[in-house]
Formats: sequence, C-alpha cells, structure tokens
Amino acid sequence: MPLAMTDLDFLLARASDPTTFDRWLNLARSTGWCERPVRLAGSTIRVDPGTGEIVTAYTTADEPGGHLLKACGARRATVCEPCSMTYRADAWHLIAAGLRGGKGVPPTAATHPILFVTLTAPSFGPVHSRRTKDGIARRCRPRRTPACRHGRPTRCREIHPADDERLGEPLCADCFDYVGAVLWNAHATELWRRTTIGIRRHLAKVLGVGSSRFVDHAGLSYAKVVEYQDRGLIHLHVVIRLDGPAGPEEAPPEGLTVEEFEAAVVAACQRTRFSYPSIDDVDRDIRWGEQLDVRRVAADSVTPAAVAAYIAKYATKSTDAFGRLDHRLTENDLKDLGVRPHLERLVMTAWELGGRPELEHLKLRRWAHTLGFRGHWLTKSRRYSTTLGALRAARAQWSAQRRDPSSGIAEAAAVKDWRYVGRGWDNPGDEWLARTAAAAKAEAREFARAAGLAERGG
Repeated sequence: MPLAMTDLDFLLARASDPTTFDRWLNLARSTGWCERPVRLAGSTIRVDPGTGEIVTAYTTADEPGGHLLKACGARRATVCEPCSMTYRADAWHLIAAGLRGGKGVPPTAATHPILFVTLTAPSFGPVHSRRTKDGIARRCRPRRTPACRHGRPTRCREIHPADDERLGEPLCADCFDYVGAVLWNAHATELWRRTTIGIRRHLAKVLGVGSSRFVDHAGLSYAKVVEYQDRGLIHLHVVIRLDGPAGPEEAPPEGLTVEEFEAAVVAACQRTRFSYPSIDDVDRDIRWGEQLDVRRVAADSVTPAAVAAYIAKYATKSTDAFGRLDHRLTENDLKDLGVRPHLERLVMTAWELGGRPELEHLKLRRWAHTLGFRGHWLTKSRRYSTTLGALRAARAQWSAQRRDPSSGIAEAAAVKDWRYVGRGWDNPGDEWLARTAAAAKAEAREFARAAGLAERGG
C-alpha cells in the first residue's frame, strides 16, 4: 500500500522514540493487528483486601497516545480480516474439541459415532451454477427444457468460471420464488430444531423406548455453521455426535450403532417439514432440499481436523462477497445497496414482507441484510464442547497477566475505572504499520500452512 507524504510524517514521529515505539508495538500486536481497534482510557488498581495496600497500579496515562488498544472482535472477514482469523481459530478449536477431545471434553468422545452433515435449501427456481465432477467444470444447465411461462430459456450450456457474476442469478427472475426463499431462510433455525427432535425420535424407536425417555438412555450433541450459497439461500454444515445420557463422558448404549445413527439422521432430514400459513395465496412447506450429504467422521477419509477446518472457514463469511450487507439496514440504505440484482431483490422482498402485520413476529426488516435468516452463524448444543466465551476469557486472562502479572492474584481486589475513547488507529501512519504487519503475519501463516502440507505429503 503506497504511503503519502503526510502519512510518512506520522510514521517518522512514531518511530522517533524507540522506547515509546516499542510500547506502541506491543499494544498494537496485542490486538492481532486489528483494522479498527477500540481505544480505552482509564486505570486498574489492585488492592490487598486485608491491608488496603496497593499491590499494583496500571494506568493508560503512561501508554503511547494515553489509551489502551483492544481488538474490535469482528467475525466477518470483510469487516476486519485479523479479528476474523482469531474468530476462525476459536471456531476451529470449538469444533475440534468435540471431535477429538480437549478443552474439557474427554478424549473418549472421539470414539462415539460422529457424523458430518451438509443440509441445503430446496429449489425456488433455476439459477446459474458451477457444477464440477472429478475436478472438471461442467456445463451449467445443459438439459433441453422448454422456455418458462415468461418466454425465457430455462437452460444454460455455458461453463461458468468461478468468478462469474451470474452465478446464483436466476435464469428468470420473474419465475424465482423470492417470497418463499426469504421465508425459508427465516425458518431454517426452526427446521433444524424440529430435525433434531426427529433424530431423537428415530433413535428412541431403535432403543424401544418412548421419545420422552430418550434422554435417559442417550444424548445428542452438535455444532453447526451457516454458509450462504450464491443464490442467497443458506447451507448448514453440522457435526452431530451420539453420546450417553451423561454427555461426552459416557458412551452411547450398545444398541445404537453408527449405521443406525446415520439412518436416523437421514430419515429425520428427509421427513421433517412443516407448513407455513399461505402468503400471497401460495401454500409453502418448510423442508430441506434434496441434496443431503452425510459422512462418518474418522471414516470415509473424513478426519476431525479436516472437518473442523472446513466448518470454521465458513464462520467468517458474509452475506455477500464484498461485505455490503454486513450491517442492519435502514430505509435510506435501500436506495443504493451496491449488490448484484438477485441479492438486492431478496433484500427488498425481506423488507416488504417485514412490513406485513401477519409477519411482524419474524422481524424481517431487522434481518433484511441477512436475507431473512434470523439465527447465529455458529451454534452448538450445550454438551458438544467448550464455548467461544470460555476461549475468549482464557485468552483475555493470558493477555492481562502478560501485561500485569498481579492480575492473576485472586486475593487482590481490582478497582477499575475505564471509558471508551474511540475506534480506529490514531493516525494514518499507525494504520499503515498495522496493515503491513497484518499482511506479513497472514503471509507467514500461509507459508507455514503450505510447508506443513508439503511435509505431510498433501
């Protein structure tokens, strides 16, 4: 990134005092080279509760700029790439712990039946897509089919490149069921909840017990992440583990094999559906799409580490590739969304549906930027593994002890006085340094990853 002369002045001023620069470097590094760090000012005084003696005192008055820097913690890579990598790493540890143990999960949990499931949305109209087979790209929609009722072709014999802007765009926008697509996104979380109930019911039948007694014999744990398809519908990537009634510490009953577990998951995904009240005189069923992929972890060449990496990479994705839908929208935002026509129409449909009294409970205008999807991107059941909060707390404690060794002293009472100062770097020179360091860190990480793959023969 080129640096203007005015920015160079800031850079030289920062580097003029080696001691101050080293201190700033430590603060900036502690944020992971965040693109828009939060600036905090204040102090923390630790007092011996028995004597009232001050054990340590930390104040930002001695810091460069008079404030502390804290990472923004953004999940989306389009908002802050360095923080999204931290989130992605946390997601990897959360998923991996439930697959192979660790972070409070016993290693024996890895021997339980575990499935990796990908669930898709049904079709709401033909769209341009990139199909591959054996690594070779195929034609989009080569079959000879009659034109649609609007006189537009319903076939496409092109082989779309991966960066083709038409991917996900309907062959006929007037035929595409935009209302159905938005409503399906809005009910995907509820559909998954009902699917888990269906899985438990199928497994209860295998055990020969009532569905209400299933929890006395076995347990179901899962972690799932949401991925947006080019057509604006979501995918669910789910890891499902079968446990005993006590959770990952206990093996499931011998009567439940991985084959029966897989059959129960497939049956529940295929049969679970519910009707939604008629909208625009059209009755719709909320169900999963026909494409269902179920794989056994630690078999079929699907390793826990690969599954964790595959799922974690989607945790930082945005609704659109450029991050223009990374925030909640206002009516003024609708005038110029800056997204491709298909996504724009999905947003406008969600906004229009959100204004209908009969759909007020869905709060679709609040979630128009996510095309109606109202859930969280990464969720898990309580017993699957550790939590993102626990991982962040451990990292925050480590950072605090590194900055102030007495912070880990339990008997020392802390008196804190902090206030928000602002967001972002103090000047363009600091921002340039942070971006340069972040790019170098990413390059080093990619080099280490490539070296690791080469060493393993990948």
